[in-house]
Amino acid sequence: MAYTRFCLKLNFRRALLKKINFIQPMSFIFFVFLKFVHITNKWKHLNQNIPEEFWDKEEPFIWVHWHGQSLMLPKSWNYKRQDLFALVSRHGDGNFIASVLSNFGIKLIRGAGNPKKLGVKEKGGAMALRGMLRVLKSGHSVSLTADQPPGPGKISGLGVIALAKMSGVPIIPVAASTSRRFEFNNWDNFTINLPFGRGLVVWGEPILVNCDASKEEMEKKRKFLEKKLLKAHKEAKEEVDNK
Repeated sequence: MAYTRFCLKLNFRRALLKKINFIQPMSFIFFVFLKFVHITNKWKHLNQNIPEEFWDKEEPFIWVHWHGQSLMLPKSWNYKRQDLFALVSRHGDGNFIASVLSNFGIKLIRGAGNPKKLGVKEKGGAMALRGMLRVLKSGHSVSLTADQPPGPGKISGLGVIALAKMSGVPIIPVAASTSRRFEFNNWDNFTINLPFGRGLVVWGEPILVNCDASKEEMEKKRKFLEKKLLKAHKEAKEEVDNK
């Protein structure tokens, strides 16, 4: 009987939370906090000439980063030069992240980001893939994470490689870090960067995937992207931590 009452109370609380929309106000507060972090950190950009060349030519690219840095990397984009579309999951914390990113002016593509779900067998993944291809074809860049929930973290999937192959658009890896930050002990070491420190954004060289690339070649590109992202992430952290 006591257990039944407990379950009823728990279900009532869940139903109440669903009716009360906390996502919009909380995401706006977090957006203001992130803007404050952006303003109060002293930033450097390494290899900034790489995205600048694409922006100058008004050419798109696939902007790839680790999942744990999803909320910090808006700082590295020049919104005056080109619109950015971000792939955000429909599940888990996707709604909160989507709301935060939209406050930055980032346009959203909602769907499954897991490489297994980027095929036509999965409705959400198929919609996301078609959406990204349309955006890239229209001349705008797309942002997505190389690793996907539920993990493992910092292991690149094949989804971004498949997108580059189908679109003919290059991948550019990017990483960012600040000297003051808090990292969660979860699958992606999700990072909340803090104010009044030093920040560094590291851009990697473009990675092209041939339209006729075999499975073996795609796997090589996946490993190469993973290596470059790990290198950029390590470089960003070491640079801000050693000063």
